[in-house]
Amino acid sequence: MNNIKIKVISENKEFLAEKTKNLLFSLISSGVNIYADCGGKGVCGKCKLKIISGKYISFPSQFLSKEEQKNNIVLACKTFPETDIVIEVLKDTKIISEEILSCYYSKFEDLEYLIKQQKLDLNPVIKIMEVKLNKPDLQNPISDFENLKISILGRKIKNIFLKNVWLLQNLPLIIRNNEWKINLVLNENDFSKDEYNIIEILSNKENKNFYGIAVDLGTTTVVVSLINLENFQTIITKSAFNQQMVYGADVITRIMHAEKDNGLEELNQKIVDTINQIVNSICSEKNISLSDIYTAVIAGNTTMIHLFLKIYPGYIRRQPYIPAISFLPSIDVKDVGININPKGSIYSLPLVASYVGGDIVGGVVATNMDLSEEISVLLDLGTNGEVVLGNKEFLISAACSCGPAFEGVGIKSGIRAVYGAIEDISIKEDKIEYIVIGDNKPLGICGSGLIAITAELFKNGVIDRSGRFSNNIENKFLLSRIRKNYDSEYEFLVLEKNLTANNKDIVITESDIQNILRSKGAIFHGLYALLKYLNLSFKDIKKIYISGGFGCFLDIEKAKILGLLPDLENEKFIISGNTSLAAAKMFLVSKNFRERVYEVAKKMAYVDLSSLPIYMNEYTSTLFIPHTDISLFPNVAKILK
Repeated sequence: MNNIKIKVISENKEFLAEKTKNLLFSLISSGVNIYADCGGKGVCGKCKLKIISGKYISFPSQFLSKEEQKNNIVLACKTFPETDIVIEVLKDTKIISEEILSCYYSKFEDLEYLIKQQKLDLNPVIKIMEVKLNKPDLQNPISDFENLKISILGRKIKNIFLKNVWLLQNLPLIIRNNEWKINLVLNENDFSKDEYNIIEILSNKENKNFYGIAVDLGTTTVVVSLINLENFQTIITKSAFNQQMVYGADVITRIMHAEKDNGLEELNQKIVDTINQIVNSICSEKNISLSDIYTAVIAGNTTMIHLFLKIYPGYIRRQPYIPAISFLPSIDVKDVGININPKGSIYSLPLVASYVGGDIVGGVVATNMDLSEEISVLLDLGTNGEVVLGNKEFLISAACSCGPAFEGVGIKSGIRAVYGAIEDISIKEDKIEYIVIGDNKPLGICGSGLIAITAELFKNGVIDRSGRFSNNIENKFLLSRIRKNYDSEYEFLVLEKNLTANNKDIVITESDIQNILRSKGAIFHGLYALLKYLNLSFKDIKKIYISGGFGCFLDIEKAKILGLLPDLENEKFIISGNTSLAAAKMFLVSKNFRERVYEVAKKMAYVDLSSLPIYMNEYTSTLFIPHTDISLFPNVAKILK
């Protein structure tokens, strides 16, 4: 018999699984989502669980301490059950399904502000239109559908189509049963031609609610806003972790999983489940029918859009790095599986390249970079890391391949920006001060906190410019907090376990710091290389918009000290919040915004940084604090003195 029984006591769940499958993929297949940032390769150490009973084979791992091994703690990806087995998923291992922390709230996410600031026309992609038809007679024997078309002439619609066979079959009865007065539900086919498709016909007396959702489809986080399409107000915004994380933290790992047998279907199902989880929660909380939500607008990176629509993504990661499609048509809801009205349509913001997606295009338009005379920069500091440089004359983009360190991935005490994450840290002689998201007991350090602690260690002489612990630390309090861990690696004790929520020390190791320096170096050097490519300098930049979850809590001064951000005046930096979600909202409600988004996507150039000699040759210069060329950081140089 090849099947064995797995009982998960922490989930009160029991299921059958194949003997040949490791515990990680058995759990994922059964709907138990646990962290596996490396996609099950055994190199992240995140998928820890405890064996309560049963026989198993577990391969050794550097991520397990001797104490953990004694307590039957194993890595799920390296463990294969031989008999029926009982396990416990550790609290830190399970991906929480509840709503997670929304990003720092920015005016760029406020739809009412955006409508005024952007002077948006209120013309949504889905609309209800009251129609009164003239009764035909012998002198004017016009067909019902042609009669319908004539009735809406002059209402900013040049053409309509009726593709729904049932509606077409019943059109004569619907019109006459409603005494020639009906409400049409229309979705936009082609905004450039003012063409619409009839998706539903309602009674003129029917008082129906009418909503759409805007979705920021992130690699780590999915955020959904419910929009009332009659008064254009945001009803509620909710978020959750992208369940695809069980197959890896970054897009490359997920693409590789998609290339396996059934891999694309598994990834697609996880993202559909994530969105449906949020939508169901929204509808339950606000007592709204799913059938009243007629459309979804999705803003996401190129890989996420491919996986969401179950488009094969394999060539995104292979030269010459080509997506399957850049400008996506509207897609029928019933073909995607999202729990909204199946007659509705789904729209995606256009893509630019394999590593620059609709979230970045939308961010450029949301910040008005495309209309500005001044040269500005958009920095998206999420899992992937993208940069756009330009103004209304030109826009050039690049992806920085910074890795997921800013999301806490690959960092010993790193976590994402959730409640309990340390978002900022300061060292005051013999005291470490910190700010925790949600004022909870700390669980770990998120991206902004990792930038802060690294900058603070450098300022206080604990680490040198290469990120290594110094041999000349004068402060005895700080010196006492440096120790060797079970891997014989030096680490700095940030917070003792008696002060934490999970009774674990919060630390930062030398390898953690090296990961952070590589990530910050990729972002800074991506911008620097684009400037050099265009014969510009940092002085030419008038504004830097910082978007993405990590950027929401960022301390600008500490980011400059570390060399993540250029050494410019603080007023030039604008924390923009979730511009991807803001763009999805505006795309949903405004025709002129949709037109601008497509214009920007068509004119935005993409540069593969690996093709620029300056990027490849000088990248190592950024792996120091703040940079080997200190003249690029004149104000930080004063601190060094």
